[in-house]
Amino acid sequence: MDANQQIPTPSVKALSGVEFLLIDSNAPSRVMIESASNAVKAGASVFFEPTSVPKAKQICENDSFIKNVSYAFPNEDELLAMSNTSVEGESTTDDLEHVKHAASNLLGRMRSDSSAHVVVTLGPRGVLLASKSGGPDSSVEHTVFPAEAISKVSSNGAGDTLCGAFIHALLNGADEKQAVRFGMKAAILSLQYEDGAISPYI
Repeated sequence: MDANQQIPTPSVKALSGVEFLLIDSNAPSRVMIESASNAVKAGASVFFEPTSVPKAKQICENDSFIKNVSYAFPNEDELLAMSNTSVEGESTTDDLEHVKHAASNLLGRMRSDSSAHVVVTLGPRGVLLASKSGGPDSSVEHTVFPAEAISKVSSNGAGDTLCGAFIHALLNGADEKQAVRFGMKAAILSLQYEDGAISPYI
């Protein structure tokens, strides 16, 4: 979309006092890279919503962007593209090892001077939260949140809903695990809403 090409880069001054900056991959790569860098300089945490596999892969081909990201919200395919991880077949509920491996690889390239988190949406298999504390020797913790069995109307907007609700929860004092649970509850409302991508009841 032409409008996306006109998105300006916020300055460090404009981001002063901002706690979180959410970036999706519809903006030009240069704007994404500069915005993430300026956000970190201003003391903000950067959240990334990939939007598609090709865009996710492109912006993560080098570390200039992802090194400044504290939170990423890919689905499984986007995660594999972002982490440059290839697998054969699809994981099952009881076998998420390649997803955990890819999430750990991605975390290793994300912001290193503070904690970082990857929230992977896995459809009916739930959500995987991969987290590391700051520092070069920090280990990665993986937590799987099973999905609630529901009658799905449409998956459009479910990931965006989860991401937005997750951020809302953090801003209201939740930790990352609590934020994932809150985000999943919000996503269910969008999954069951038939008249649009995002449920108005959130």
